[in-house]
Amino acid sequence: MNLLKTLAIAFAAFAVLAPARAIEPGERKNILDAIRPLAAQEANQPVRIKVDTLNVDSGWAVLVGNLVGPPGQYIDWDRSFSCKEDLDRMLWVVLHKNKKGWQVKHMDICASEPPYWYIEQYGGLVWPCGVYKGLQVGEETLETQCRRERSNK
Repeated sequence: MNLLKTLAIAFAAFAVLAPARAIEPGERKNILDAIRPLAAQEANQPVRIKVDTLNVDSGWAVLVGNLVGPPGQYIDWDRSFSCKEDLDRMLWVVLHKNKKGWQVKHMDICASEPPYWYIEQYGGLVWPCGVYKGLQVGEETLETQCRRERSNK
């Protein structure tokens, strides 16, 4: 019985501390296809997505990037519903995968600073730690902070 309990604890720790898995091209396409219509609606025009960071972990995904226009065209930010002149043009999206596929849970197409700098506005480090990979806040990444918090519990 003690061996089973030890194995269960080890498996739970591994699940929390394991790195995010690699994203397959088909899954990447599905994620981008889930984002694009909502981003185009918010921008009030056709868009493409330039990905800087895309992390997937345990049915959750975080994308950081930018919106760009169709080939040969630029985004007319004056047409968007949420972009003000003084805001950066950063795309921030959090998605969750369910039986229907990837669903957008949070999306900003313009922000004055990276939304993840203020992760508490989303309830803190509530998603699997791997989705925060490479998202630098201060001296360390959110992934490092997340793993430290979860290993202390």
